[in-house]
Parts: sequence; structure tokens; C-alpha cells
Amino acid sequence: MDQMDNMCFACGKKNPIGLKLEFIDNHGEYTTVFTPKEEHQGYPGIIHGGITATILDEVTARYVLSQGILAFTASLNVRYRKGIPIGRPVTFKSRLVRQKGRLYEMEAQAILDDGTVAAEASAKVMEAKKPS
Repeated sequence: MDQMDNMCFACGKKNPIGLKLEFIDNHGEYTTVFTPKEEHQGYPGIIHGGITATILDEVTARYVLSQGILAFTASLNVRYRKGIPIGRPVTFKSRLVRQKGRLYEMEAQAILDDGTVAAEASAKVMEAKKPS
């Protein structure tokens, strides 16, 4: 992780208000586990949807980055299925659906500790152009 990543809201270890996510590459699925706290809630007892979207965004884009490719999220579409309670671990995982040129099509899920899919996302992650 370079110095720029240290302040990333999602994964930066030096960001005092960040989520400090850690990732595992598990045979083509890129995964992180996050336990939301009270300060992450929207409605009482439920994680804010923007935090859920942030983690889904991060788990898709970081997959591409883990392949040694500098990239950014071009689009993210999230479908919320169920509220995610605070205080319980949630597994976020992504996988590559298709790659065409510089575009990586990704899918991701937020899965509760009982196996319920609470949110799903599709993302398009674009490889950054190399400076000429």
C-alpha cells in the first residue's frame, strides 16, 4: 500500500475516521469482513446505505487493484435487499464477471452472518490510462 492509500476512507490505516478494511483474495473472490458500529448507522440499529455502497465499491475496485492494475470505479449500481444491523459482522465479496479491454465488470454482495444477502452490486471498473 503506498502513502496515498494510507488516508483512504475505506482501507487507509492512518485515516482516523476510516473503516480500515482488510482484504483477502480467495480463489477469484475478493473479500472483506466489516462489523458496523453505532457511528455507521443511518436508521437506528441499521448501517447507513452509503457505508454499504462504499464497501461494495471498494471490494470491487480493490480486486482490480490487487491484480496490479491502477483503476477507478466508472459506475456502481447497488440493490439493497435487507437492512444490515450494526454490531454483527458482514462479509463483502466481489468477483470478476467479464473483462473487455480496460473495462472490468464486477459483481459484489454484502452477506450477513446467517448467510442472507443484504445487498448486491454491479460495478464497472476502468483501468486508468498510463501516462504518455
